[in-house]
Amino acid sequence: MALTASITAFAPSSAFLPKTAIPSIRTISSLEMSDKGGGGGGGGGAEVAKSTKKGLTTITIDKIEQEQEQEEIPEEQWRVVLHNDEVHTFNYVIQSLCKVIGTLDRKRAFDICVVTHGQGKATITKSWKAQAMKYCLGMQRQGLTASISPESKFTGEDGGGGEGGGGGGDGPGTE
Repeated sequence: MALTASITAFAPSSAFLPKTAIPSIRTISSLEMSDKGGGGGGGGGAEVAKSTKKGLTTITIDKIEQEQEQEEIPEEQWRVVLHNDEVHTFNYVIQSLCKVIGTLDRKRAFDICVVTHGQGKATITKSWKAQAMKYCLGMQRQGLTASISPESKFTGEDGGGGEGGGGGGDGPGTE
């Protein structure tokens, strides 16, 4: 008996109690959001609810993104102007125009050359600034004299220019 008494001294007291004597423990620990306005919580906030339901509750927060209205400012057109240099031949200028500005055909390039030779300068094309700069640099790499000018500040005659391949070509000098 001494052996049994020593074992019982270290055992939990509930081990020897009958099953009916164990008190039932009820947990109240779940929190729920009440947007319905119903229940005993009264209009929102967090509520303590007695729930035996196991699971997860997802709380979603709606974010309202405000779209900022941005005024769209149209980009100004720029002219690519070719100047007469009295050095290059018509054929070289036509070839250079067609090479740099891929949308020009030989007939239009010839017309640009004639206008440039007669007036001293002519508009090759009109475009947005970045593209106009590329065209101008391409013409300068070919050895031709070219510049760009914003449409609003352009001085001089049009020279047969226009969108998509205006007039202006580097007119030849004497061959």
